Amino acid sequence: MLKALGLIEAGRWTNRADTVFWRVQPEDWPMAIAGDHRFLAAVDHAVRTIPGDVRAEIEELVTITDKDVLDGMAGRRAGPCDQPGAPRLLTEQVTPESVRRSIAFCRRVGLDWLFFIRWRMPEGWLGPKERTRALDIFHDALAISMRRAVLARLWPHALRMAE
Repeated sequence: MLKALGLIEAGRWTNRADTVFWRVQPEDWPMAIAGDHRFLAAVDHAVRTIPGDVRAEIEELVTITDKDVLDGMAGRRAGPCDQPGAPRLLTEQVTPESVRRSIAFCRRVGLDWLFFIRWRMPEGWLGPKERTRALDIFHDALAISMRRAVLARLWPHALRMAE
């Protein structure tokens, strides 16, 4: 099966297998994918071809308004963490900055999911038709790395979201 998928040839892992391992990034294999030419080319492609709806959703997620913070201070939540049963991030003292950090954490989760659902390597952004056929890849280390790189390039003012 690994041969049929093009992951093994002549008893060795192929270059194509590397990008499969990038999704998991085993701890025993130190992987510096952020500097790999294939990853950098994929970042360039993702930045150049980002669909308008994805750009708008990212813009909404990276923008934390004073109203969001005030709502958080009042005990209301905003963003992806306001789902029923979602854990609250508790701090010893609730301050505007602690609420802002909590909102940023929740929004990064939302950004990760956006990349888990809508982005693949080497294809890039999935369109509506491809999206219906694709499996969501939960906790995809490669998609998280791509989210960090794309946000650092396109939203440098929101570096907290590129963590």
